[in-house]
Amino acid sequence: MIYRFCSLCSAELAENKEGNLGCTRCSFVNYRNPRPTATALVLHNNKLLLTKRAREPFKNWWDLPGGFLHRNETPDVGALRELKEETGLDIKIIKQFGIYTGTYPSDTEPFDIISIVYVAESPTANLGAYDDVCESRWFSKQEIPSEIAFDSNQTIIKDFLKVWN
Repeated sequence: MIYRFCSLCSAELAENKEGNLGCTRCSFVNYRNPRPTATALVLHNNKLLLTKRAREPFKNWWDLPGGFLHRNETPDVGALRELKEETGLDIKIIKQFGIYTGTYPSDTEPFDIISIVYVAESPTANLGAYDDVCESRWFSKQEIPSEIAFDSNQTIIKDFLKVWN
């Protein structure tokens, strides 16, 4: 959504030197800060879990399971929730892998994201495909598809492949 008017006084917003939208009449600023996400690199029998997106953006592209954090939700809890919603899995987080920035494409205006990424294990290979996922599958290191959704996930997987044994 492209914001054009102040939510306090209804005056026009204008982009300031920091890239935020400032009101032309009052002191309101619409900060365009990155939106937080949680993502998991889930392994089972040395295979990585990828999910296929059921809708845009990147419909039918492979993706790392994860998503936007809810208000007052910690990233680890968000990762656990997203995995359960998308695949039905109850995973065990092993460690934090890293923090990545990226862009989320949008019909109106792309926005920045920040992804907190975990390495996790699944006790089972049984997968479902729910919520915004149309397929879930385990991939060996050699089978990772080239069409990976989102610039941040492409970088995450590239970095993970360097250390994955």
